[in-house]
Amino acid sequence: MENISKDLSIDGKPLRVHGVSTGMVAVKQKYKDAHFRGLAGIISFFLDKQFTEWLPIWVWVIEHPAGTFLVDTGENSRVSQADYFKSSGWFAHWLNTTQFKFKVEREDEIDVKLKELGLSPGQIDKVILTHLHLDHIDGLSYFEGKEILVNKREWEKPFGDLPRLYPSWFDPQKISLDDEFPPFKRARFLSPAKDLILVETSGHTHGHCSLLLKTDQGYLLFAGDVVYEQEQLKANRYSGGNVSRKKSEKSYQMIEAFAQHNKLVFLPSHDLHAGKRLREMEALEV
Repeated sequence: MENISKDLSIDGKPLRVHGVSTGMVAVKQKYKDAHFRGLAGIISFFLDKQFTEWLPIWVWVIEHPAGTFLVDTGENSRVSQADYFKSSGWFAHWLNTTQFKFKVEREDEIDVKLKELGLSPGQIDKVILTHLHLDHIDGLSYFEGKEILVNKREWEKPFGDLPRLYPSWFDPQKISLDDEFPPFKRARFLSPAKDLILVETSGHTHGHCSLLLKTDQGYLLFAGDVVYEQEQLKANRYSGGNVSRKKSEKSYQMIEAFAQHNKLVFLPSHDLHAGKRLREMEALEV
């Protein structure tokens, strides 16, 4: 999938946002779109035989006046090795080798993608993690010594993470979301101008976050796995892999409420059309 770059501005100062896909993933159709809640939904996608089409694994790069920020780190090519998940136990091995498919080559990894943009891992000032699932953290090995941020709640109450796949040095900065940015109840300003805001959008995991970027052309929401595609949000459809339908519903409501009063470009991590929406600054209509 081609890299997407968009030139924007903040208070008249130049800003550039890039979207790069670090390979592709396919998930069970009923994992992407749940037909039932709770245990019934989990059993349903376990038994499902149908996979989705190949979906991107987006990583976002923000060249901001306050520094260069990376949103998630994507996947690595070792994920396709037969024994990659064995250190995480039999269930994690079974789950990740039967319920998901990965197509990741060495040239898809984030260090190569950054080079294609004229950047390097050394030029990244901060890495911001939406959550701790492997396809969002499996590129961490390129960022040793960098400031890495994660929601403290996500760290203390993880769901579906595989810590044995973390780099041995991985000890991110656990931040509390003690600010408020209505309608988001839990937020943290990450830039002096308060134009880069980490907001809690839980449901996929307990402490899942999205990153909100304010520009002169409108807001961008790097939404992680709130949904797999924008149409799920608009149709109130939910993933079978979410830890909490109730929390997901509240996150949907907050995003939609924000989009009613602000131009918002919605960019989930596995949405085939997210790159096009970034290029065209296509706003979410609710």
